[in-house]
Order: sequence, then structure tokens, then C-alpha cells
Amino acid sequence: MSARVLMIVLTNYPGDTRVRREAEALVATGAEVDVICPWTPSLGNRRTLAGVRLCPTGTLEQEGGELSPVAYIVRDVGFVARAAVQALRLARRHRYDVVQVHTMPDYLVAAATFPKLMGASVLLDVHDLVPELYAAKFDVGEASPMIRLMRFVERLCIGFADHALAVHQPHLDALVGHGNPENKFTVVMNAPDPSFFTRRADAPSASDPFVLLYHGTISRRHGLENAIRAVQLARKSYDDIRLEIVGDGDDVDRLLALVEEEGLSDVVEIQRGLRPIEDLKPILERAAAGIVPIVDNAFTRFMLPVKLLEYVAIGIPVICSSTPTIRAYFDESMVLFFRSGDERDLARKIVALRRDVALRRQLVESADSFLKQHSWERERDRYCEVIEALAAARGSRFGKRRRQLRERTLG
Repeated sequence: MSARVLMIVLTNYPGDTRVRREAEALVATGAEVDVICPWTPSLGNRRTLAGVRLCPTGTLEQEGGELSPVAYIVRDVGFVARAAVQALRLARRHRYDVVQVHTMPDYLVAAATFPKLMGASVLLDVHDLVPELYAAKFDVGEASPMIRLMRFVERLCIGFADHALAVHQPHLDALVGHGNPENKFTVVMNAPDPSFFTRRADAPSASDPFVLLYHGTISRRHGLENAIRAVQLARKSYDDIRLEIVGDGDDVDRLLALVEEEGLSDVVEIQRGLRPIEDLKPILERAAAGIVPIVDNAFTRFMLPVKLLEYVAIGIPVICSSTPTIRAYFDESMVLFFRSGDERDLARKIVALRRDVALRRQLVESADSFLKQHSWERERDRYCEVIEALAAARGSRFGKRRRQLRERTLG
């Protein structure tokens, strides 16, 4: 592929598996890829990563607590403005065929305006459902004017793009339910890249502590307080059970205080900081089990957590909240479900998994069926086909409009 692609994303690029997976897949086909992203500590002084050119603008610093809705908007709008200026500078030097914008926020797609006016096709990669996230995070009813406004903005943003990506079928169904046209989307799932997430050779031995691992974003919707309390209960049966949390988010300080208050500092370890993918491998490989304790709310019921798929790829048995989207792809033979928000049920499942080596092995073997059906190779090919089609269509709309204007003028 000879396309030149500009990506715009408000995230910690080295640690964002979906964005990196797609960018590096394009580079592997011969495409040239530039990424506008905020600077983060894990980025450091690097300006290239695996063949992808990085163009940091602004910073993405994790706040000590939760931001208000207004603070989120101020932060996001500031990045949109900086990214738009950076996109204009780059577009004046390079002929981009496609600009791919990764949400959130949806209106980050506005940063692609100048390259689009210069003829580039725009692809909006919709990672999350913003209206549902705000409804759950700020306890706003889905029928409220605020949520209706967000759905209207979402439709405008998707309408501005030439094409859009959804992350799985229930996610697409929700977007269509918001009033977006189904034929505007292609589903590209968050299947783990086997070059990063390979099957580990051996599980931890019976003499090692039974370490439950959670990695990624740390917020209230991820249910980690329940996980901490469940581990506290489970240790009444097995005192070698530990919990390791690796990541960052607006709930870190509260969880650290909870661990200290409950006297669990030698049981629960919270490592603050979002890690590049390369740094996660040794952490993942020493885990006895992965834990995905998300709460069940208007937003999370549409989540198919990437960490769940990464645990499956590595061969780590998983204890997971029972939510509709996860059950659309996994059953009881593949992951150990517990009732979302029920710390006692979670503790029982932790004890059962700690006790039963055969159960751990069976979960790993059964979960392989997901990877066989939804391999990254298959998702990658679908994604690259979308980029190729958009690159081939570069400037066609504007060329037609220019011809029509010229014909009317000369006529």
C-alpha cells in the first residue's frame, strides 16, 4: 500500500493497543503513517515507534481526581484546537490520502477539517459510546437534553467522516440506535496482535503466589474497589491470593487510600502509570489469572474490554463481570463469570479458580475459540481494505464539485 495516512488521537499512544495495532499494520503494508497525539511520559523523547512518525502536541497528564463535565470539555476542546493546527501544518507539507481520527471525543474529527478540504478522506474510528459514558459517569438520564445533544453531535461527526469503524457488533447496534446509518460503518474488532500477545510457555507454578492481574484504565466503572474487597474475602480461604493493578486513571488515589485503610498494602499492589505494550509482557506472564470486574451500567454493557482479549491471547484464565456484550462473545466454558458489583460472588469465584488447576486449564483452552473466530489477521485485512478504499477515493468528491463549479462559471 502506498497511501499516506495521518492519525489523530487523544490518548497515551505507546500504551494504546488499538491505535498502535492499526498504525503499525499500515506501516507493514508500505504506507506512511504520522500520528498527532499528546505527549506522555511513556513517549519520552521518541518521535518514531515501529516505523510510525509521532507528532506530539500538548500533554496528557492524569489528574489526581475525577474531572467535572466542563473540565473534560475544556481539556478536549483544547486538544482539538492544537491538533487542528498541527494537522494543517503537516497537510501543507504532505499529501495525505486518509486522515483517521480515533475517538474520544467524537468531535475530535473536527481536527481533520483542513486535510479534508485538501482532498483527504476521513475515517472516524469510534472507540466508545460517548453519550452512554456521560450518562453513566455523571448519573444523567439517557433521555435528558444533554444526552440527546451528545447523540446529535455524534451523528454530525459521523456524518462529517467519509466512513467509520465500530469495535464490535453490539457497539454498532448502539450507534445505529442513535440514528447513524449502518452502511457508514465497518466493524474492526480489538483482536490482540500476536506479535505482542503470544501464548506464554508456562503458567505460574503452584509454589508461586496466586496473582490476579488488572491492567489499563483505572476508574470507578472498572469495579476495582469490588475486586479489592473480594480479594480480602478470598484470602480467608487462601492467604497466597494477591491482586496487582497496573495503570492510571481518576480512581487511583481513592483506591490507594482504600488499600491503606484496610491494611492490604502487602496484598494489593497498585502500579501507577500506563505502560507501553512492550513493558506489559513480563507483568502479564506472571499472572495466575486476569480479572475484569467492570460494573454493569449504561456504558459498560457495550464494552468488550481489550484486556479480556489480551488475557485470552496469552493463555491467562479470566474472571469477568457478566455483562451483555461480553456474553455475546464468551460463555461459561471460556471465562468464569460473576455477578457485576457482587464482591462476595467474585470472592467465591476467585477461591474456586485458586483451588482448581483443571478449571484454569479448561478456561484457557475453551477461550481459544474466540481467537480462532476473531483473529487479528482477519481484522487487520478488513481494516486495511477500508484504508485502501478511502485512499483510492481521495479528493473525488471535491474534484467533482470543482468541475461542477467550473462548468457553471464558464457556462
